[in-house]
Amino acid sequence: MKSSFYLSGIRNKRIRKSLLIFGCFVLLSACTKYQYVFVDSHLKQNEKKEYIVENDTVTIKYSFAGINFPITLSIYNKLERPLYIDWGRSVVISNGIQISGSFDHDGQINFIAPKSGITVISNSLRDKFFDLDINDPRIKVNMTGGGMKGVRYAFDEKSTPLFFRNVLALTTNEDFSGPTFYDYSFWVSDIIQSGSGPSSVTYRPLNQFVIYEIH
Repeated sequence: MKSSFYLSGIRNKRIRKSLLIFGCFVLLSACTKYQYVFVDSHLKQNEKKEYIVENDTVTIKYSFAGINFPITLSIYNKLERPLYIDWGRSVVISNGIQISGSFDHDGQINFIAPKSGITVISNSLRDKFFDLDINDPRIKVNMTGGGMKGVRYAFDEKSTPLFFRNVLALTTNEDFSGPTFYDYSFWVSDIIQSGSGPSSVTYRPLNQFVIYEIH
């Protein structure tokens, strides 16, 4: 009998713990808001919505998918000799403010072998919501996937809340001398604010990143 009461108590504790965890999850889910941020540029795009630069030396693809605004660079070296990335002179400039060290982290690649490609990812560049004016043009939308709903804010190159440039320094010299600077501009063109998380969305173009806040 004593053993039965003991086991029953354990089961009740487990049930209460499970209910508490579930309740916290529901509460957090209900209080989490998301901004789905789309990036535009004058560069051409492929079907995945990557932005592309190509010449006789390299092909560079820019994408922004992820949490808290990462920049992903896919760089293919077309030459018969190595290319070197000078990260000391490669920067992100956000709304006119230079962010040095955006790509600095342990193990970062700075060498591209002949006829080969690499992918490098920046540190997260923004973890705060964009302040949206309720008087800005807004459109209620259904996002692709899961019947997800949100409010869309649209911007052009002049009205955007975020205009940024990525400056990439590439050279064929191992001492990083004589670099060529690839300097291209981007801006936030659309923000969809929603209470539904990324798991609710099936369409995930590579020019879109997500910021979330728990209120």
